[in-house]
Amino acid sequence: MKRWTSYLLALAALAAAAIFLQRSSSEGELSSDWWSQFAVEDSSSIDRIRIADVQGRVADLTRQDGHPLGLWRINGLYYARKDATDLLLKTALRTRVRQPVTAAANAGVLKMIATAGKRVDFFERGQSEPVKTWFIGTPTQSHSGTHMLLELSDEGRAPVPFVTHMEGFTGFLSTRFFTDELDWRYTGIYNQPLSNIASITAIPHNDQGRAARIELPADGGTPNVQSLDGSKLACSQTAIEEVVLRFEKVHIETWMSHLTEAGEDSVKQSVPAWDITVAYRDGELRNLQLFWKPKIQEIPDGYGNILRFDNSRMFGGYKGELALVQTFVFDPILKFWRNLAPADSAQVQTENHTANHPAIPAPL
Repeated sequence: MKRWTSYLLALAALAAAAIFLQRSSSEGELSSDWWSQFAVEDSSSIDRIRIADVQGRVADLTRQDGHPLGLWRINGLYYARKDATDLLLKTALRTRVRQPVTAAANAGVLKMIATAGKRVDFFERGQSEPVKTWFIGTPTQSHSGTHMLLELSDEGRAPVPFVTHMEGFTGFLSTRFFTDELDWRYTGIYNQPLSNIASITAIPHNDQGRAARIELPADGGTPNVQSLDGSKLACSQTAIEEVVLRFEKVHIETWMSHLTEAGEDSVKQSVPAWDITVAYRDGELRNLQLFWKPKIQEIPDGYGNILRFDNSRMFGGYKGELALVQTFVFDPILKFWRNLAPADSAQVQTENHTANHPAIPAPL
């Protein structure tokens, strides 16, 4: 009898799947039922996305109309990474149902969504209630689909979950919906157009280089380089233009320093390797301090000397916070000031000096 019951259940599941597949459209849509319509029809109408996980963490993203860079806000505190919000909108627009979850697997999938999933609410402009809600579960065993359950404001919660995917993408979608606020924070430090930059000043405190300021005329004329006492310095216009252009887009790597509070305080109180300040024509000043980061392993430089500090990352101090920055980003910038002709009043010579750039005898 038990075997016969199992056979009937399996047969019923296969029949249900067959009926479901027969309702597919010629474009490959698996169902015309509302509970399979995950995609947002117009992503530009969405001005808020709220992501919550079972640990109680929430990432509440709100569109900032008129922002020159198209940035959103995360939890009303910080700007959010544009690449991440753009990816959410793209996912909302292009997610489709790949296949139904079998009747036998429904209960297990729903349990995983309830115990380890995430809730994603999509709000349209001017609406206090979400127009669509996704309950996102685990990926499929093949990692080519994601288990999801849909809820609509006017229809309620769907009776069954589905396996979803995004057109033009192979993989699962759940990792795009993260809730850690620091992961969401925008990483841009210097991000204004060239026309708004008045000057760029860099001062070496614990590295080889010369303190100097690049002045950019308001009329768009030729920029010039001055020492901090105001005297002009001879410098290649090509080199000046190259470094200035980099300041239209300078990002840190992450706001997570991976240090304890005491460790962060110790770094902040130490002598920075560099001070970099950009003055904008609207009166804003943005200062970033760069600190050497202890080395992780013994690595020789091009001269065979063992580097004293991490050659891939530094710490960056910005508005009282400590972040991680990549030397890949900042070395091409600092190269300009490191290569300026030395002057006794500006050249830094300390025992910690140029730890990763030992006695640089020639331009990098």
